[in-house]
Amino acid sequence: MKTISHCRWAVVFAALFWAAITVCAGPGQTQTSTMPGAATPRLTASLLAELEKQMFDLVNRDRQDPAYSAETHGQAQPLKWNEKLAAVARAHSRDMVEKGYFDHTDPQGTTFFARIIAAGIPWRSMAENIADNPTVRGAEASFMREPPFKPNHRANILNVKATDIGIGIVQRLNGDLYITQDFVETPPSPSGGSSAR
Repeated sequence: MKTISHCRWAVVFAALFWAAITVCAGPGQTQTSTMPGAATPRLTASLLAELEKQMFDLVNRDRQDPAYSAETHGQAQPLKWNEKLAAVARAHSRDMVEKGYFDHTDPQGTTFFARIIAAGIPWRSMAENIADNPTVRGAEASFMREPPFKPNHRANILNVKATDIGIGIVQRLNGDLYITQDFVETPPSPSGGSSAR
């Protein structure tokens, strides 16, 4: 069992606003392998979509949990599902599985920041979490066990400015899941409200 841990913090300036970007492949996430020769049942696309929905519900549950109110001040609203953002997250999870890496930056040097911009998704700030875990519950629990008030996965999940999320889950050959959570804070619409989905 190998623990994967790395974190980077960056502040990106764009136009007249800033985007604080936290990227972590954090502590407490593990990689496991199955016994040699053991067949791993493959998950269908519909089961993977159900796991994405399950994780979406877990993230919103954590955002509303009174146990985290010191961090959210009770101001974290449920995130909206953003299918364009989910497509970006799925593509990154798939790319990590196919190319055999685990990072926010792909082997060609493309960052999640660049992937979200290339997809034409409006944003004011953005963040990404990635996990390698046998279950979505295990991955979410691992994120939320991280220290409070630090730039980490937990902070991304509880960020009160985040408005939208997309989640992409792809199964590895050993049966574990590569999970990408992409978050954005959408800019206000010209009429003053938040942009509609």
